[in-house]
Amino acid sequence: MRSAVIRRSCAAGVAVLSLTLLAGCSDSGEDGKEAGKGGSGSAEKKTPALSAADLEKVVLKDGDVKGHKVTAPTVTVEQKDITTEDKACAPLAYATIGSVVDRPGATVQRETASVPNPTDPKSLDVTRTLIRLSSYEGDGAKTALASLTKSVDACAKGFKVTADGTDQQVTKVAKTEAPGGADEAVALDIVSEAEDAKVPMKVVVVRKGTTVAYFTALNIGSLATGKDFDFPAEIAEAQIAKLA
Repeated sequence: MRSAVIRRSCAAGVAVLSLTLLAGCSDSGEDGKEAGKGGSGSAEKKTPALSAADLEKVVLKDGDVKGHKVTAPTVTVEQKDITTEDKACAPLAYATIGSVVDRPGATVQRETASVPNPTDPKSLDVTRTLIRLSSYEGDGAKTALASLTKSVDACAKGFKVTADGTDQQVTKVAKTEAPGGADEAVALDIVSEAEDAKVPMKVVVVRKGTTVAYFTALNIGSLATGKDFDFPAEIAEAQIAKLA
């Protein structure tokens, strides 16, 4: 019975995030890629965005965070794969489902998975987090955070989103306490419903200089039960420290 619930919730998690490893359903995929060039206002247009190679030097690596395994991402998500009924909700949808806001100069990605309790290795209490590090030219990073904040305020009551052709309803968008150490930060509790299952998620987006770090977390046990879980703050704190 429990396995059937997990399979149904797992399918919903894939529909919501398009990230099969986050939902614990697959273990194959590709590494992060450099995104298309972009930027922001003309005032600081000449400020270069960090390259993908620069971001690779500061993104979390395995061994950086005790109790968490860091790997390359299984699946990457692009903005074109995500549509919202209300355009005002698009930045929030991008950050939630695994893409990025606006058009960064470069993006690299990682996934983390918490290590199960050794006394209960079959426990479903495993949190998986997708990390996207994006660099922006000029004021692009500030603009991306402003766009996200505006989207959160506009869509706080929920919204409909389509990811990979599957419709789902975001029913909860609640601001929570963000980790410290960043220039700007947004932290959210998200609940999405798809295929008759509730999918609790944690979304944290932080800016450090011209770089924005996006974190989307799922808990395997919560996919089965629909219950809340704690965001692994140590992941965000470690990544922010590497960006300092």
